[in-house]
Amino acid sequence: MKKLLSLLLCFSLCLCLAACGNKQAPVADGEVGVGTVNDKEVINVGFVQLVDMADAQEMYTSFMDTIANAGLGEKILVDFQSAAGDAGTMSTIIQGFVDNDYDLIVPMLTPPAQAAANICGGEIPIIFMSVVDPVYSKIMPDLNTINPELLATGTSNTIPADLIIETANAITPVAEGQKIYIMYNTSQNNAQCTMEAAAAYCDSKGYAYATVGYADITDAVTQAQALEAAGCAYVYVTLDSVIASNFNQLGQTLAEKGIPVYGAADSMTMGGAFCSYGVDYETVGKMTADMVIEWYNGKALEEMPCQQYADFALVVNSDVQQQLNIELPEDYAAQATYVTTK
Repeated sequence: MKKLLSLLLCFSLCLCLAACGNKQAPVADGEVGVGTVNDKEVINVGFVQLVDMADAQEMYTSFMDTIANAGLGEKILVDFQSAAGDAGTMSTIIQGFVDNDYDLIVPMLTPPAQAAANICGGEIPIIFMSVVDPVYSKIMPDLNTINPELLATGTSNTIPADLIIETANAITPVAEGQKIYIMYNTSQNNAQCTMEAAAAYCDSKGYAYATVGYADITDAVTQAQALEAAGCAYVYVTLDSVIASNFNQLGQTLAEKGIPVYGAADSMTMGGAFCSYGVDYETVGKMTADMVIEWYNGKALEEMPCQQYADFALVVNSDVQQQLNIELPEDYAAQATYVTTK
């Protein structure tokens, strides 16, 4: 009987150890975490998108094309889900990926990446797409290090605030008695992040500025209507996925007041901002897919630092330029790509 009890105890202990071995564990420096290396021939990937817009579609299409072109369309199975702009739906989608024991989650943009990190808690690896600042958003401790409690890395395509501000100062200089107005969505982490970066840069250069927070597109238009054109050199609208996909009202309001507006994304320029820098979203989608393929092929997540896009292109809205009668300096005119309001 004692021998039988010993065997049963040993068997139970083995089961316990095996079960524990399938859970994520904290990772010490130089070690590879449990579950961060793929060993499956076919994996299920949950892809979550917050808002439906042209940039997002371009990134997703490139992402899927890259996987297909690698001959892995039947090995990397992607479940695409869109939250249609609703944060609650987004969280429900991600929880569904967890409940269905998906192998990998790919969240597009900052809010889904933050939600995935909070909900998954290291249970499922994350390779995010197009996050503004994963360090500021507390998704990664730095761009080269994976947090073992979150297991997240991916791609970032942040357009530096100082690049936009210096471009704006060169094209529409700040006159005496004028300020730079920085508008940002108070409820979005990425907007807060870029606002703080812009403010810090203005402080470092001694530029006069003011920050203007808004809650949604209606509030943004109201705030813009209150600006005095004479005292405003230009407006810089920080990165905000919601307003970027619905920029026309704000762009039109500022243009009618004779105020140039510089956007933190080229989608804003197509929506009626005067100028911004653009990103090749096909490249961002491909960069992210390449990371997923590397992970599928057995590369440890800890060996995959955040990949940063850096080939930004000047984008000018010719309709707004004509309306505001702005002449570009020769060096900027030579490099500009022109779009019209959509």
